[in-house]
Amino acid sequence: CLIPLVVVVDSLFRKSDILFVSPQMLNKKKPLKNNVGKQESDQAFRMNLLDSPENEQGNSSILPFVETDENDGQENEMFSFFRERIHRPIFRMIVYHFLEVIFLIGLGFSMIDPKDTTGKSELWFYDIVTMIFVINYFIEDVLDIFRRKWTFFSSFWSFYSLINHSLFMLGGCLSSYGFYHLEDDNRAKLSGNHIVNVGSTFVSIAASMAFFRTVRWLLLQRTLGPVVVCIIKVLKDTFHIFLLFIIIFVSFAIGTFSMFKPFTLQRSNDNSFKMKEENLAKVKGLFSAMFWRVFDPGEPDLASIVNATTLNGKDVDVLSLEFSHFMGLAFWAVYQAIIVILLINILIAMMNTTYTKVSEHADIEWKYSKSYYQVQFLAPRAVLPPPFRMFYYFSKLIRFLKRKCVSCCGDKLQGYGQEDRGTRHKDYLKLLLKLVKTKQHSDYENSIQDDFRDLRQDIQNIVSDKQKSVHEEIDGLKKKMDELMNEIRSLKK
Repeated sequence: CLIPLVVVVDSLFRKSDILFVSPQMLNKKKPLKNNVGKQESDQAFRMNLLDSPENEQGNSSILPFVETDENDGQENEMFSFFRERIHRPIFRMIVYHFLEVIFLIGLGFSMIDPKDTTGKSELWFYDIVTMIFVINYFIEDVLDIFRRKWTFFSSFWSFYSLINHSLFMLGGCLSSYGFYHLEDDNRAKLSGNHIVNVGSTFVSIAASMAFFRTVRWLLLQRTLGPVVVCIIKVLKDTFHIFLLFIIIFVSFAIGTFSMFKPFTLQRSNDNSFKMKEENLAKVKGLFSAMFWRVFDPGEPDLASIVNATTLNGKDVDVLSLEFSHFMGLAFWAVYQAIIVILLINILIAMMNTTYTKVSEHADIEWKYSKSYYQVQFLAPRAVLPPPFRMFYYFSKLIRFLKRKCVSCCGDKLQGYGQEDRGTRHKDYLKLLLKLVKTKQHSDYENSIQDDFRDLRQDIQNIVSDKQKSVHEEIDGLKKKMDELMNEIRSLKK
């Protein structure tokens, strides 16, 4: 609770660096020489503001070469305490999840609304808390899009969060506008298409998505983390199959409707043919019947054309198998076969394949997803999660203004800054050259060792080949000697 206040005080009365400079980097600063006075210390501080660009991905900015306290060279204990805490990633994670739990609690009370009374449209404290969180989350998503560009949509959870908070904002705006023009909040007597009911529906869907988003927390757990990764991968396969299902659904819906529509245009007792059930000849019934066949196939009566005849003095409906009537029934059977037998089994096969691939590299996939989730807590703005993110942008603005003011301090300061930058640039080039030479020397030594190793191996191969040939010749001479000895023995006999 005190962190926003500390950040504001640091921004207004200090150097505006508590969010951007970690304690480790602060300890690595080079102290000024003993003969450097207060004026040079101020110049060094100004040059830090000029030369140290902020790094949004971490605390890697160039640090001021001055101590924060003029007397003993040590930072104030209070600011040192907060600086050490806020630059711990685990602390940022705890604060972020704690605030998200508060948001979910407020959202749960807003959905249940235990203090709701009939005939009154009132806002309670939990409604206000929920709205503050939602607005801040949505603004942060929009800013994140401008910050990360198209890479924002590469993450499943980022895109999911954007949709979730957009539904909250859309539903909240529609509901607020509708309730403003209503005398009471009794939505049961309103049409389902009323702006209040539409907005409330969007909010309800968004609330379900917000609670489901807590699944991402399980990425931090080793046992359930790989399961979450598998679910996300499988959902992508489901999305691809769903696109194919939409194409098949629309294609068969158009053909089916055109086949059965004539049977409902004119109704008279003279018509001998009629549909047994007219759902497929109506737009509402058509989409409902075709969609729910995915989960409950069958219902041939929906596509059956019957002939009203009299049999033994009774009116009966006989199934017509004439060409156009039979083709309608066959068309209905083909649609269900493609959807239920083919498409569903392809989805199951894809899900099995995806699960097998992920399970083979489950540990790597889980570590990647976990690291991707944790890396968001390394940026300085993660210190103040929504709804306190505004204090981060305030501190960033003050830091920017201070740097701009310092840039107008004169040519002497500018020359000092250029000289300082030039020195650091030369040191960087020297270090880079040293690293390159060291790498070349290491590669050269490794190459010589490899050459000697190859030469030794070649010599061993040649010697072994010669030894094999010599052994073969010796074996051949031994055989010839044995043959000669046998011949000599036979001649003696």
